[in-house]
Amino acid sequence: MNLAKFTAASVLLLVLLAGARFVQSTEVVPFTTPSQVLAAKRTTLAIRYSEDKNTAINMVGTSLDPRAMGKAEVKRKAGRTRIKLEMENLGHPQSLGAYYTTYILWAVAPEGQADNLAELPIKSKFEMDATTPFQTFGLIITAEPHSAVKLPSSVIVAENTLQKGTVGTIQASQIEYRGDPGTLYVVSLPNSPAVDADFHTPLLILGARRAVEIARRAGAGVYADSELREAEVKLAALEQTWPKRRKDEKDYSGVAHDVMRLAERAREVAVERGNQARLAAERQEARSTIAQAQSEADRARTEAERSRAEAERSRAEADRARDQAQEALARADREAAQARQRVEQAQSEAEKAKAHEELARIEAERARLQAEEAKRERDLAQQRLFVSLSEILETRREARGLIVNLSDVLFDTGKATLKPGAREKLSKLAGILLAYPGAYRLEIEGHTDAVGSDEYNLKLSQERAESVRNYMVQAGVAADRMIAARGFGKTRPVASNETAAGRQVNRRVEIIISDTDYQSKTSLR
Repeated sequence: MNLAKFTAASVLLLVLLAGARFVQSTEVVPFTTPSQVLAAKRTTLAIRYSEDKNTAINMVGTSLDPRAMGKAEVKRKAGRTRIKLEMENLGHPQSLGAYYTTYILWAVAPEGQADNLAELPIKSKFEMDATTPFQTFGLIITAEPHSAVKLPSSVIVAENTLQKGTVGTIQASQIEYRGDPGTLYVVSLPNSPAVDADFHTPLLILGARRAVEIARRAGAGVYADSELREAEVKLAALEQTWPKRRKDEKDYSGVAHDVMRLAERAREVAVERGNQARLAAERQEARSTIAQAQSEADRARTEAERSRAEAERSRAEADRARDQAQEALARADREAAQARQRVEQAQSEAEKAKAHEELARIEAERARLQAEEAKRERDLAQQRLFVSLSEILETRREARGLIVNLSDVLFDTGKATLKPGAREKLSKLAGILLAYPGAYRLEIEGHTDAVGSDEYNLKLSQERAESVRNYMVQAGVAADRMIAARGFGKTRPVASNETAAGRQVNRRVEIIISDTDYQSKTSLR
C-alpha cells in the first residue's frame, strides 16, 4: 500500500515538474485536405476523471496571455462531467487581434475531438459552470471570432495543469485537433484596406459580423446561398437595432447569437457542398480521362490492326506475284530450250538465223521477267521496311526515298543531346536497317523553328543531325552508308512558326533512306 502511494506521488511530482514544458509546446501545421483546415498539435495534460470524485485543477495562461490564471472543480457523475471554472485576468480579445471577439472554453479528447463547452464572459474575474460527455480530456481556452464556432482556433490563451492533490488518472498525451482555416482568421483580404482592433463596437456585434464574413469566405455565396441570405438579413436587422439600444445588451444579444448560429450553419453547409462539388468534378475529370484513354487505345488498336492487315495483304500479293514470275521464267526456259533444239536441227542458214532470232527474243523476255521479279522483290522489301519503320517512328514516302522523322521532344530543350527514348528508337531503327537486304544510303537533316538567330539555329540543327549520325554508327550502321549529316536551321519549315504547335512540328531531324541500286539504274536509263 505504501509502495503504491509512493509511486503515485512520484508520478504526480514528475508531471508537476514537467508542467511548464507542456504549457507552451504548440505547433500549427497545414492539412492537405479539401476543407483546408489547420491541425494544432499540442502536448498537454489529458486527465481521466474518476466517477463520483471531486478533482481540482489549475488553469494557467500561455505566452499569449501570461497574466491569465484560474482553477476548476471537476466531477464525473452519471455519464457527464461537470466543470466549475473560476478565471481572472483574461485580457480583452481584441488585444490579440482585430479578428477575435470572445473566448471559448473547450474540452479536447486525446483523439482530437473538441467540445465547445461555453462562451466566457469578458470580465477581470468570473465563475461559471459547464458540462461535457468526455471522461478523459484537457481543458483549453481559445480566442475566437464568434461564439458559435465548431472548431477551435490555434490562439490558445490558457490551459489546464495539475495542482497538488489533483485526483484522477493522469495522462500526459499529445492532443491533435482540427482548427478553422488559417485563411479565415484574417480581417482584411488581399488588396483591401486593413482593419484595426475595435474597442468601441460591442463584441457581440463584432462576433456577428465575423461569423458572416467567415461564411462568405468559405464559399457560402456559391454553395449555401439561402442559408447565407438568412444570416445576412438577420445581421442587417441587428445593425439597425443595436446603435439605438447600445446600453442594454440583452435587447440585441439574442439576435446577435442567431446571426452567429445561422452564419456558422451556412459555413458548414458551404464546406460540405464545396467538398462534394470538388469530388464530383474530380470524378467527372477522372471519367473523362479514362474515356479519352480508352478512345485513344481503341484508335491505336484499330490502326495497328489496319497496318497488320495491310502488311499481310502486301505479303500475299508479293507471294502471288513471285509465283507468277517463277512460272513465267519456267515457261521461258522451256521455250528457250525448244528454240535451241530447233536451231540445232535447222538445215539452212535462214532457218538458223530465224532460230537465233527467236532465241534472242526469248532471252530478252527472260531478262525482262527477271528484272520485273527483282523489282517486285525490291518493292516488297521496301514495303516491309516502311511498315517496320512506321511502327517505331513517323515515316512517309517521297520521291527521294523513305523519310523518317524524329520530333524535337526526343532531344533536351535547346540541346543536341538524345533522350533515352530517342536512343531506344534509333537502336530499333538501326536493327531494322541492318536486317534490310537491299542497298541503301542515309542522309540526315536537322531543322529548327524560327525562334533565335540564324547562326544559333543553323548550329543547333547541324549538331542534332551529327548526334543522330554518330549514334547510328555506334549502333552498327556502316559509316559509308551515311551520305551526309546537314543542318538547315529554320530555312525549311513545314508549318507556320506563328503558333506553338507549328514551331514544334518545325523542330525535327529527318533521316532520308534511299535505295542506291534503284536510283543508279534509274539514272542509267
